[in-house]
Amino acid sequence: MAQALCAPILIVEDNADTRDVLQRVLDISGYDAVTVPDGLDALAYLRGGGRAIAIVMDIAMPRMDGFALQRALSADPRFASIPIIAYTANWERPVPNVVGVYRKGTDDPDRLLEMLAVACMDGSEPSRSH
Repeated sequence: MAQALCAPILIVEDNADTRDVLQRVLDISGYDAVTVPDGLDALAYLRGGGRAIAIVMDIAMPRMDGFALQRALSADPRFASIPIIAYTANWERPVPNVVGVYRKGTDDPDRLLEMLAVACMDGSEPSRSH
């Protein structure tokens, strides 16, 4: 496989099938992806030294939802500048500090890839390292 376009993308999604599909779409498109099932696992991954140049996160998740994860990331200077794309079926209220919202089941996968390309271009070294 060619060098990853942007590495790694952290996928935070509680549905295992959806996580797998997202990871396959990103892999096929040349992105390196790491997956976790919820916000607490995402924080554990990052706090444990895991890297993410961008995050694609579900909003409605058990244990820690996307709103709580976004607040935790924003409060930590090591992670505050990581671009976040909200990936959700039910988008009734604004998600603060995200670079885009990708709606499950309705948006074209190319739109997600376009948002990731922009997020990766905007990603800075402080977002990649801890």
